[in-house]
Order: sequence, then C-alpha cells, then structure tokens
Amino acid sequence: MLCCAGLFGGLYVGQYLGGPWTVIAPAAGFGVGLVGDMKFMHKMHKPLPKKAEEDEKPDSKSFQELKE
Repeated sequence: MLCCAGLFGGLYVGQYLGGPWTVIAPAAGFGVGLVGDMKFMHKMHKPLPKKAEEDEKPDSKSFQELKE
C-alpha cells in the first residue's frame, strides 16, 4: 500500500518539478514506499515470543481432565 502512495506522490511531485524529475520522483517514491511496506510486513510476521507460545499451549493436566 505504501508503494502505491509513494508512486502517486512521486508522480505529483515530478509533474510539479518537471524535467527529469517526472521520471526520477515516481521511481524514488515507489522505492521508499516499497521499503516501508517490507519493514511493516517484517514486523507483522515476526514469531511470537516464547512466553506467548507457552500460554497458548494447553496444559497436559487440564487437557486430560477435559478428555475424561
């Protein structure tokens, strides 16, 4: 999503500045947005800390009690 916003923002800035910036600004905006997207997704898909994983595992005693 950020790469699209960067691309369109770069198009706007490039049209305003004119000349070679009509090509440079959209590419730079897309690149910055793409890096932002990758950093955001990397943070979203990190594994859970061990403490959180242990809390999610069923306790063996309580599991056996439910089984009976």
